[in-house]
Amino acid sequence: MTLLSGQRYRVKDGLTASVSQRSDGSGSRVAELPGGAVVVCAQTGGKDGRIRISAPAGWVEGAVLENAPPAPSLKPDFATFQQRHREVRPGDAYGLEFPFSLAMLEEFGPDFLTKAFHASGVLAADNRVTAILSTKPIEVKGASENALVTITYAKDDPTIETELFIKMPPADVERKFGLAGMSHGEVEIARLSQTGKVPVDTAPYYFADYCTDTANYILITGKIAFGVAPIEPTHHKGYDFLVPEAGDHYRVLTQALAKLVAAHKTGAMGYEVEEIFPYARAARDFWPSPDSAAKIDRLVDFIGRIAPQLFVAEGTDADFLNRWRDDLQFGLAHKDALNAYLHADPDYTGLCHSNLNIDNAWYWRDGDGQLQVGLLDWGGAGQMSIGQALSSMLMMPEPEAYIQLVHDTIATFIAEYHAAGGIALDPDTLRFHYKASVFSTAIWIIVDYVTDMLFQFSEGDYASMKDRFDERLTSSGLYSAVIWIDNMLRDWLDDLTPGAVSRRIVGQLQIAA
Repeated sequence: MTLLSGQRYRVKDGLTASVSQRSDGSGSRVAELPGGAVVVCAQTGGKDGRIRISAPAGWVEGAVLENAPPAPSLKPDFATFQQRHREVRPGDAYGLEFPFSLAMLEEFGPDFLTKAFHASGVLAADNRVTAILSTKPIEVKGASENALVTITYAKDDPTIETELFIKMPPADVERKFGLAGMSHGEVEIARLSQTGKVPVDTAPYYFADYCTDTANYILITGKIAFGVAPIEPTHHKGYDFLVPEAGDHYRVLTQALAKLVAAHKTGAMGYEVEEIFPYARAARDFWPSPDSAAKIDRLVDFIGRIAPQLFVAEGTDADFLNRWRDDLQFGLAHKDALNAYLHADPDYTGLCHSNLNIDNAWYWRDGDGQLQVGLLDWGGAGQMSIGQALSSMLMMPEPEAYIQLVHDTIATFIAEYHAAGGIALDPDTLRFHYKASVFSTAIWIIVDYVTDMLFQFSEGDYASMKDRFDERLTSSGLYSAVIWIDNMLRDWLDDLTPGAVSRRIVGQLQIAA
């Protein structure tokens, strides 16, 4: 059997795999993997057929490995989903039937919460939930149905909270199916956090489960007291001008991401990570709409003719926009090649938070005044391109700071990752990956969804706006859309552009073929 980089293998039943530091098998033992453990090949060519595996990072004998079975699907096909998604079925982890809407939570009542908290171990066996006093939906449009719930217990216990956060699937059927599977990562991170293996702060865990048969899920955590000292108020994505020292916030987010990836790669989170979060399953993939070309034309017209004053001046030039249009069409047309490239080298992938915007965290200052962070909203968490994870994080910083922030973020990630035990990554390579990733983390969303949002105002309205800080933009939420587009223009005004990167990748693949 020929072993290949970027492929999954399992240790043969009845054997073990000794993971060593060096390619010749010498050096200290990193880990002993039992039969059935699944690993990812990161490099071949070691002595006596040894390969370097991605996690726990080190060298193993290729002879003890065999092909791993394909990773299981996290959701049924759409036809099956339509038949099942309203059914109540047991969760994969605890085997309990669970509610997946707020109305169902009221029906299931305190008895369900008692069973759930006993199953997760957060509630003592001689205690129980006695009442759900209030359920307050969080009226924020998003990928889930969320609420703050206040409950009571039969016995006082200072280790458990009465105010909880609950997250469930969205009610819209098509949206629910489109997002199905992403919540599995959030559920599994929450459950892992209870073991102490997640190296970053997360919301206190109470219960979480996912049902593969129906793609339903439930997540229950402690409430984060935003705005109650020392925790900062909620920050909103795309409104960094309202965040004091926004750069510090991106720095701690980047450090947290690096610690997470390093804990995965060094094996600190356990060899089971590959089974829970299979290699590249969280890759940011997309399916461009059939009329993407027409939408790109509409977007280009908006930037160059309707509202150029909202964007960086060089990005509104007609010749520049013509080249930009061509690059967008090229990148979207070759999205499969770009995604494959981003996940071909396991060293530049890892277990990531896939949507680490400034609003998906809470922040506080410690006794020394140093900013600290805890991470929220782990939907889509899993193994993915580090470049994709970073570009997902840097969607909407203030445009004037964007390019320098990209450089700083890459440098911070590499330094923190290495300090936490990860290998030394090359900054130029990671920057190249970052640029290649923006088609999957930004461009397709801007083209297929954001462009239509821009036209809620008339051309006359835009003509009367001085700049992007117009109150009509900041109050409607379009401010964040404008700066996201502006940041993409600046990516193309940089010395290394996503267009050039995408063409280089596709050219290399064509030569190799």
